[in-house]
Amino acid sequence: MPFIAFSEENLNPSEISYGNHEKQKIDFYEGSSDKVLIWIHGGGWLFGDKRSERWIKRFHNHFTDHENLNVYMIGYRIGEDTAPNGVNDVICAYKKIVDDATLKNLSINDIIVSGASAGGHLALMVGFSNKYNLEHSCNTPTRPKAVINLFGITEIEKTSKFLDENKFFSFSNYVKTWLPSDLDPEEASKNLSPINLISLNSPKVLTIHGAKDSWVPYDQAILLDKKLKDNHQLLTIENGGHYGFSDDEDQIIRLKISEFLRDTYND
Repeated sequence: MPFIAFSEENLNPSEISYGNHEKQKIDFYEGSSDKVLIWIHGGGWLFGDKRSERWIKRFHNHFTDHENLNVYMIGYRIGEDTAPNGVNDVICAYKKIVDDATLKNLSINDIIVSGASAGGHLALMVGFSNKYNLEHSCNTPTRPKAVINLFGITEIEKTSKFLDENKFFSFSNYVKTWLPSDLDPEEASKNLSPINLISLNSPKVLTIHGAKDSWVPYDQAILLDKKLKDNHQLLTIENGGHYGFSDDEDQIIRLKISEFLRDTYND
């Protein structure tokens, strides 16, 4: 699918800083409405960049009805032994986006946060951040209206165990690589797993997950579905992996995301 909207017509988005690190920046692509969509790239918390072609393409592939939306793309600190920096960063970036959207007279009551893989995990952490123990003051009372989670990690320890049991590359347990040596997966799971932060006030969530995903097990989506219950929509791609969807599967995903965006913004 060719790039559309801001990727071709607006190659120079405005950039907003929310910290001193080079990764602590947000790209803003102006839309024609007052609705806000946030995108968080993936890469196992170890790789990736908000402007990398790979992640821009993936956003455009599945979010085909975004042209009228004000899109914020979050950059965050990545790399080995950096947890929980990425989580802290996206929560601080979200507060900065709320402040910026307010200045731009955008609707802060119509913010949807989305992400894929590790970005899906981080989008969920933003959505459930009122229960997250953040040491510094980046919290905001303005919560996202909804979260779109594309095969994100929902429980850190279970994902780590799955990766240990199903190694297909020597460098496959990205969870342990992300966590500092003094933070084991069991302890990290208590505060860094979205599944443990769900409350009665949590936003609604759309999860899209391939049943044959070998990087983030499909069980992660089932855990979230059981915990969120009626506040959750789960689209299962029966033969889907971790990306690499067929054209037909991609079309199903696009239609579901478009429907969810339309229904949520009109709610």
